[in-house]
Amino acid sequence: MIATGRRESDDDISACWAHAALAATRAASTRQTDLRSTFHTMTAISPTTTFPLDRAADGSAVLWLEAPHQSVVVLDRLMIARLEATIDRLESDPPSLLIVRSRDQRVWVAGADLKEISTLSDEQLDAYLTEGQHTFGRLAALPFPVIAAVCGATLGGGLELAMHCHGIVASKQSMRGKPYPIGLPEASLGLCPGWGGTQLLPARVEPNLSVPAIASGIPFLSESMPEGLCDMLVEDDLEDASRALAASLNPSDFPRTIACCDEEMLLAEVDHIRHAMDTEEAAKVVAHCVATGIKDGLAAGLDMERKGLVSLRNTEHTTRLLQAFLAKSV
Repeated sequence: MIATGRRESDDDISACWAHAALAATRAASTRQTDLRSTFHTMTAISPTTTFPLDRAADGSAVLWLEAPHQSVVVLDRLMIARLEATIDRLESDPPSLLIVRSRDQRVWVAGADLKEISTLSDEQLDAYLTEGQHTFGRLAALPFPVIAAVCGATLGGGLELAMHCHGIVASKQSMRGKPYPIGLPEASLGLCPGWGGTQLLPARVEPNLSVPAIASGIPFLSESMPEGLCDMLVEDDLEDASRALAASLNPSDFPRTIACCDEEMLLAEVDHIRHAMDTEEAAKVVAHCVATGIKDGLAAGLDMERKGLVSLRNTEHTTRLLQAFLAKSV
């Protein structure tokens, strides 16, 4: 998808979306194949291992995200492989509606596994990000409505996963009755989003709120989410709300991407971030990813995210932040 100075129509966006994440990794077909081969070599998982699917008599299904090997649901390599295997199953036996929920009572998805990321080589990290972009793109391209039913902390890759769904329904409080964070905190650790956050959040939330939030890494709270972050905010039944939302959606129109944004407004916010946070390397990379997406299209923006995250991970500043974060997590 190439920016041409005009607003791209919904038909343009929907026609491009199904291929954009894959196109981002096909600048060289051999390299893309090698990266995905690298990922599958790293991830020893049977292709039959999927997430649980509860199918209802009306043809709908609930996909349950779970991570029995982790204390919370995080998107490590095993989880990405399981999601891709589940999408294979959904494509071969499609439901009328898919609702994506989490088994975890504390979080929906806590994001990527930073401990795992810290152990990967640059090539392995690139492969991990490539596979995530590819898998999330497949989820977005499913021909039936896919609704993220969010309840609990939804951070980093968790929010990126939710935004790749065709709609987001969120509860005001977690199952424990408390407000929870929802956002993209990567920059607070010296990193940038790697699975489309810079390309999707500005299409949901006004640029003057979304771009600073990504560049600073400060999440929102569930009880005070900005307009557009979720499509429905509810007190109780997530599945009933998901069904109601799905009835009003056309999967071919979603998810919303950076191509939907007002280019002038978005680039003005990018320039503001570049000047206001010129000493913050992660903020500069975020600004560059947003600008690339709006000027050169979604595929280029996704490619820039991967390159930016790999580059930032190697800086001394980010290394110190990650070490401190992981030390607290032990």
